[in-house]
Amino acid sequence: MSAWPGAFAQVRASSLPRILFVTHAYGGGLERHVVELAAALEGRAEALRLRPIGTGHVALQGFTDEGAVFLDKAADWSSLVAILQGLGIDRVHFHHVHGFPPAILGLPAALGCAYDVTLHDYYPVCLNYHLSDGDGAFCGGQRDCSRCLEAAPDPWGLGIPAWRETFAAFLRGAARCIVPSLDCAARIRDHVPNREIETWPHPRATGEMPPRRVRVLVPGGISREKGLGVLERCARDAHARALPLHFRVLGFTAWPLPQWPELPITLSGEYPEGTLPELLALEQGDVAFFPAQIPETFSYTLTDVLDRGLPVVATDLGALPERLARYERARILRRNASPAEFNDALLASAPTAAPARARQVETTFDAYAARYLQGVPHVPRAAASLPALRDEWLVAPVVADPPTTTLAWLFQDGVRGGKASSLHKLQRRVAEADACLEAQAGQQAALAAARADAESLRSSTSWRLTAPLRALVTRLRGRPGR
Repeated sequence: MSAWPGAFAQVRASSLPRILFVTHAYGGGLERHVVELAAALEGRAEALRLRPIGTGHVALQGFTDEGAVFLDKAADWSSLVAILQGLGIDRVHFHHVHGFPPAILGLPAALGCAYDVTLHDYYPVCLNYHLSDGDGAFCGGQRDCSRCLEAAPDPWGLGIPAWRETFAAFLRGAARCIVPSLDCAARIRDHVPNREIETWPHPRATGEMPPRRVRVLVPGGISREKGLGVLERCARDAHARALPLHFRVLGFTAWPLPQWPELPITLSGEYPEGTLPELLALEQGDVAFFPAQIPETFSYTLTDVLDRGLPVVATDLGALPERLARYERARILRRNASPAEFNDALLASAPTAAPARARQVETTFDAYAARYLQGVPHVPRAAASLPALRDEWLVAPVVADPPTTTLAWLFQDGVRGGKASSLHKLQRRVAEADACLEAQAGQQAALAAARADAESLRSSTSWRLTAPLRALVTRLRGRPGR
């Protein structure tokens, strides 16, 4: 028999308050807040989260354990309630209800516990969540506004007045209604005037801000001959030694390199010929790097860098040392210098980085967690038993890409728009498309070979000699009773 994930056993055995976070599945600031809050509560409370998966399921899981259970929103809702009862949840904390059925609002009553609400947008008063109209502009946020319907239909089919009445009652029933800013509090209070709204800025970690990085500009198309291998080794050395360097390729590379945050490298992409001077002005680099491994004959990119007046670190091959001989801001190194030597020269050539400064912190995680737990007592109760675990609950549902996510759409969103999730989907879908094309090519080749074999057979002497016999067999098969 399958075992419940470790987080579930930990919650049942714990004497700490047990909190269920209800969230959406879209990441962003909400995701950061709940993950950081769960981390701040570690050792002081047990936290689980409930979030939608695709259109038909929800996932229930811990924050420090990979295990999860996946339940059908409709068929397994009563089982979800039974599981949460078996876990002895003390408090439900709503962060969002997008992707859930209306029954989610009745979950605290079903569990016999209080609930909190933290608002990360305006979903209780706006069907579009952000006080915006169909064009994405601020709608004004008035009580009688209905412009959110220009953007999307009502997800629960209640209509705007009933939606706002439902969520006004929901907010009034909460033990605490928390928002992160005074502006948000004022806007919610305008719609729900008899509800106390508590303003708690999201906590921040104390300590120093990350130091400013030296921006190393590497202009042009960087190939093996132009020093791509040197560049990668320098980036790995900078990462290993935690040097304040960031390599910015103004152009493209002959093969993909691991990029930030894995390595301190990013790419601008190929630029139109003649536009490098403008790109250099936009990038505001600290030093230029020419790691060429072959003798350059001239280098127009060096001309543009010199016009900009940037410090230069270059190898000792070809026209580079010749043209830099009288340039006071140049450092010439052997082409086979070590990555550490190149990086030390880059740091020495760049302006001195400003020292790190302390963060300005409104609320620390420790203070936020202490305030949070003041209102979440653990009430010992007779433990309910967990329902029998079904094997299918341990299998994550397959979430298909929306039909609109064509390869062309993913290219625009991932490559040109810069969205990482779309880029990952594009990589997967392209690999699948290549495999499909390869399979089709194999099938076509097999079909062509079969046709060639058949044609060879039809033109053979044995085929012609046996033609009368085959005709006789065909006539006999066609007689009645055969």
